[in-house]
Amino acid sequence: MKTQARLVKSLLAITAIAALWETGASLWEKRRWRAGANYWRAYYSNALVRRSEALRREETLLSTGVRLHLDIYPRPEPDAPVIVFNHGAAGYCRLFVPLVLAFYDRGYTVILPDQRGQGLSGGRRGNYTVTECVQNIVDIAHWARRQFSGSLYLAGGSVGGAYTYYAAAAGAPAQAIACLKLFDFGCPTDGLGISRLSGLAHFPLAASLSAGFRLLAPMGWLRLPFAWFGAFDRLMDGRDQDFQAAWDADPIPPRLVTLRSLASTLTTPPRVPFECNKMPALVINQSMDQMVDPAVTKRNCDRLAGPKCYLEIPFGHWSSQPAFWEAIVKACDEWFRQYGSPRYMD
Repeated sequence: MKTQARLVKSLLAITAIAALWETGASLWEKRRWRAGANYWRAYYSNALVRRSEALRREETLLSTGVRLHLDIYPRPEPDAPVIVFNHGAAGYCRLFVPLVLAFYDRGYTVILPDQRGQGLSGGRRGNYTVTECVQNIVDIAHWARRQFSGSLYLAGGSVGGAYTYYAAAAGAPAQAIACLKLFDFGCPTDGLGISRLSGLAHFPLAASLSAGFRLLAPMGWLRLPFAWFGAFDRLMDGRDQDFQAAWDADPIPPRLVTLRSLASTLTTPPRVPFECNKMPALVINQSMDQMVDPAVTKRNCDRLAGPKCYLEIPFGHWSSQPAFWEAIVKACDEWFRQYGSPRYMD
């Protein structure tokens, strides 16, 4: 009985400490977020900022119980093709202004959403699951289908690349997709392989960690520093030191992430397995990536059935280089033009 009482007291103490930590973390993140609404302008020239603000309109959309923020760059042509581009973990819509304008100049209406708990959207910061983010994209795609008459395509980078596939598999009405990285969040080795724990990504241990996260479900609300799990210090290669420094100081990306969010990256398979895919899929892989092993994306691309194309480009996980944006836009544009008629997953 004494042992049980000590155990209960210890658990209560741990819970109290965690709650205090969470309260302080919430206040810290909220203060940073409110102070940084216009920080994104620091990444770009005044001319680029002015052009973005002249073309951009903002919308909100209710999804998964929160208000999502959308930046939209609408073409004047009513039948212009539409691309929804999805950010990755610790990203947000305004990190992609050069990419957006390059798509726009090629004739695309571009929609840039922020997923729940991230960017300029509502929801508790850093508290989201793979399923919730995917549902956000599905809801946005259906909204876009009602708003615009042109062909609809999905694309995304990093975790957003995987979300793009997941959303198409979950019923987003896309005609083709482009994934800059492709992960299987139902495969624990993938979840570990894209984190700082990649050296531990052998199956028996991965399975044990997945079970451990399930046991921690009652503490799923607890947020921990994202940098403990994501190697964000290796986000860029050596050509982008200035952009990396600006991102390090950016108050908008969540710097904390909940246990429930981390658990979802180990336990959430796509609705349509890669081997059963029918959606035309372009997979782009950054061969110089030091943050996430490029072999993970290559392995998953090899699993894809259906029309597909695999392209490696010589950059790190992300880049601000004009050649990076141009390579992505050119490859996506060629792929989407090839698949302009409706095709859907079963």
